[in-house]
Amino acid sequence: MALHIWNHLTLEPSESALLTVILFGAALVALCIFNYYFHPASHIPGPFIAAISPFWLMRAVHRRHLNLDIQKLHSQYGPYVRISPNEVSFATVEAQNTIHNPGPAVQGYFSKSGTMESMLGSVVWSGTDNVLTTTDKTAHKRLRNALLPAFTSKALFEQESIQQKHLYELIVKLGSITSEETVNLTEHLSKLIWDIVGDLSFGEPLVENQRGGLVRFTVALIPHVFRMPRDILPATALRKCMDRQDKRADFLTAIMNSKDNGVMLTDAEMKSNSSLLVMVGYDTTATTLSAIFYYLLRDPIRMQMLQMELRTRFLHQNDITGSRLLSLPFLNGCIQESLRLLPPANGKGTNRTSPGAIIDGIYIPAGVNVSADMYTIQRSPQYWAEPEEFRPERWFDHGPGSTFENDVRSCHRPFLLGPRVCLGREVAMQSIRLIVAKLVFCFDLLPAGEKELLWEKDVESSYLWIHYEILAKLSVA
Repeated sequence: MALHIWNHLTLEPSESALLTVILFGAALVALCIFNYYFHPASHIPGPFIAAISPFWLMRAVHRRHLNLDIQKLHSQYGPYVRISPNEVSFATVEAQNTIHNPGPAVQGYFSKSGTMESMLGSVVWSGTDNVLTTTDKTAHKRLRNALLPAFTSKALFEQESIQQKHLYELIVKLGSITSEETVNLTEHLSKLIWDIVGDLSFGEPLVENQRGGLVRFTVALIPHVFRMPRDILPATALRKCMDRQDKRADFLTAIMNSKDNGVMLTDAEMKSNSSLLVMVGYDTTATTLSAIFYYLLRDPIRMQMLQMELRTRFLHQNDITGSRLLSLPFLNGCIQESLRLLPPANGKGTNRTSPGAIIDGIYIPAGVNVSADMYTIQRSPQYWAEPEEFRPERWFDHGPGSTFENDVRSCHRPFLLGPRVCLGREVAMQSIRLIVAKLVFCFDLLPAGEKELLWEKDVESSYLWIHYEILAKLSVA
């Protein structure tokens, strides 16, 4: 009898497949209903598709218009918008300060747990903590203290000779190019930064073909995460660097010397943190340099103003040093303005998990991912006069009665803020100042190429900017 009943209950393969599809569809519909009506973030405005599924965000990343797509959402929905069922983007300085600078006014700690950066730690570095990916506050403090010796004022001064050496080699190379030739500045600058970062990180040249691997990795970041090059420096060369006894001013030597301050890192932690410095130092610095020359080549008047500032201050390129460049207002204005308009990394890539807190007047429940969108904030008319225009003078000519008097410069945070502020920001800025100053001092540059590049329209963005070329013609000044 029981067998007879079982035979009647048993489904044919086609019926079983149909039932599976129906059950899956019902579960999917139920999940969408939950996300839209009952999810802890359901009170946040945003597109319907973003509320019920991660499809909106996946599409924005895949089609590589992430910066513009998020900016458009904020224009439509306001200062906070739901970009995925469990993720909210903010576009205010108040939110930026709350998320990244936990202080007495913050109701808890905004963790990296469950964010893209913590995922990178598991996938790329096989779970070995580094200062970017660790989710533990105590571990982060320990790793940060271990890296600090590489970023002191003394270390910065010692590292300049490495930067100058590679920059001189590029200037000699560019000086041999005729004024009729079109120069791919992006390629030359990327190669220069690759060489500088490798020398600064390990005191050894990096594997050149891994530069292409790193570029491929940054194309969409998440879809290509498994392509992250793990052998930027071969293991034997890394061991040689770690065993070296000289006093060379590279990051790895400084990190190894951190044991003098009572901080001991394992070999795996040294490799993870050193390769991290290459990863974050290479792409962001190279992108910033291309962005600066993009704006200068489009604006001949401001290019001439920068040339005049440099050529009246210095008689020879050898006179140009990192410390002397700190006092040049127009040079530093050009750099800051390029970072404002084209921050090299998307704010989505530095998201955090809410502990259950009020962010700029709106309660965000615990477990919801939050981010402050730098691209939108740094182009917002709420904070900037002429927000979409390249105006280097806003950084030094902002006194009473000036056009830029009311700019909220404190919301300009290309290197983040708080305990997670970028450790290598001064090293990167010194490289950028030296490179821009010496190239503009030594050469007259003009735009080249058949088609004019419009960065915001033509350059793709996911978590980083990708697929761009700044072309120029140059002649020795």
